[in-house]
Amino acid sequence: MLIGISILVITILIAWYELPRLWNQGCKKTVWLYVSLMVIGNVLATLKGMGKMLPNPADGITVFMAPLSKLLLQIGLIK
Repeated sequence: MLIGISILVITILIAWYELPRLWNQGCKKTVWLYVSLMVIGNVLATLKGMGKMLPNPADGITVFMAPLSKLLLQIGLIK
């Protein structure tokens, strides 16, 4: 629990420093992208800090790319 709170505090401090400057420069889309990525990163870091197992992104890529590779092998585009 302490790890999750400390990650949240660090995230808030970074956002407190960065977001006003971006907002005043008129970078509204950048602010939303920044906030979205910070939320995703905060959730993943908190889960990892709590000892939860996170899936490997390469496994998901393999699941989606394996049928494509088989198809390309069958039609002869790759060897």
